[in-house]
Amino acid sequence: MMPATGVLRTKKKILTTKVEGTYGSDAAPGVVDAIMVTNLDLSPLEVEAQERGQVQPYFGNTEDIIAAAYVKLSFDVEVSGSGAAGTVPQLGKLLRACSMSETIMAAPVTGVASAGGSVTQMPLAAGASAVDGAYVGMTINLTGGTGAGQSAVIKSYTGATKTAVFTAPLATAPDATTQYTIPAQVVYRRITDNPESVTHYVNIDGVLHKMLGVRGTVSFSFSNKKVPTAKFSMTGLFAQVVDAPAGQASYAGKTPPVAVNAINTRNTRLHDFFGAVVSDLSIDVANDITFRTLGGGTEQVLITDSKPTGSITQQATKMADKDWYTAIKNAAVGALSITHGTVAGNIVKIDAPRVQLTKPQLSDMDNIVMLQTGLKLLPDLGNDELTISFM
Repeated sequence: MMPATGVLRTKKKILTTKVEGTYGSDAAPGVVDAIMVTNLDLSPLEVEAQERGQVQPYFGNTEDIIAAAYVKLSFDVEVSGSGAAGTVPQLGKLLRACSMSETIMAAPVTGVASAGGSVTQMPLAAGASAVDGAYVGMTINLTGGTGAGQSAVIKSYTGATKTAVFTAPLATAPDATTQYTIPAQVVYRRITDNPESVTHYVNIDGVLHKMLGVRGTVSFSFSNKKVPTAKFSMTGLFAQVVDAPAGQASYAGKTPPVAVNAINTRNTRLHDFFGAVVSDLSIDVANDITFRTLGGGTEQVLITDSKPTGSITQQATKMADKDWYTAIKNAAVGALSITHGTVAGNIVKIDAPRVQLTKPQLSDMDNIVMLQTGLKLLPDLGNDELTISFM
C-alpha cells in the first residue's frame, strides 16, 4: 500500500469566481478571477438520502440511497470599491449571483437643470440621455446653484422630457440655476426574473472543489470602528473533486477598505432625519435558496423569494428632534441612505427608498443611550427596495 503523498494545509486556499454564460456550464475561472475573502467555510458535499429500511432478521443499519447532492459555501468579503469610479468592484459578480443587476456608468454626466423642478423631480439638461430609464437607480449630486449639497437616487427617468424623479424628496427644490453631476458609478439593484449564476473554484492546497450554477444570498454589516463586510451564503451543483495546482491569485478590482467611523461614514438619512449618528447598520437581502432535482427536469439552484430586512443602531434622540416611537407605532415608511468612504473609487452608498422601523430597543454605549430598531425594506415600483452604489 502506498502512503499518502502529503497533508492538506488549512491556510492554503484560494477562491476564484466567474459569471456563467449558460446556467450550470463551467465558466472556468482562473487566477485573475480570485476573490479576497475571509471566514471561508466549504461544505464539499451536501447529500439528501433515503434509508432503504428493509426488514432483516438481525439488528443493524440498512443502506442509504442518495437522492440529491450539492455544495454549499459561505465566506465574508470586505466592502470596498475597485479604486476607480465607474469600474466594477471585486464583489460585483457575487452580487449578480444573488439576484442583483449591474449597471455601469463609466464616466460622469454633468449639466444644469433646464427648468425649475420640485423636491421630488428635476428636468436635466438638454444634452441628457433621450433613453427612458437611462439613469434609474443612479445617484445624482446637486453641485451648484439652488439646492447645492443635496443628493438623491433616481427612481424613474423619462427621456423625452429629460425628467428625473427621485426616490425620496429633497429638502430644497432645484431650479434653473441648479448644477448637477451623475458621478461615474456601478449600481446594483435587486431583480426578480432571470438571475445570473457563477462558477466557484475552491482550491485547498491542490485539491479543487468545483461549484457550478451557483446562486445565493448576501448580508451586509457596517459596524463602528470595523471594516464593513458582505457575508455570502452560496449553493451550487456538485462537480467531481480533482487534484489541481492552485496557481498564484491576482486580486484585481480590489482596493483596501476603510473603517466605519465619523470620518469615513457620513450622509446618514433615515425617515427624513439627517442627524442620525449610527453605530451599526445591517442589511440582509434574505434570498430563499432552493436546490431542485425533479424527474423530467434539470438540477438547478433557484432563488424563489426575497424579503430584505435589517437593523440600525443610532444615538437616541429627543422627541423634538425625531419621534421614532410614533413613526414605529404608525407603521410609517421613509427612506434610508448612508454613504461610506470619501475617495472616488472607494465610496459605497446604500439606499432603500421605503423602510419601516420595527421592534425598538434601548441599549448603552459609552454611557450614551442608543436606540436599535429593525428594518423592513419595502419595494416602491418593484425590485427597488435596495440599491448599492460604488462610486
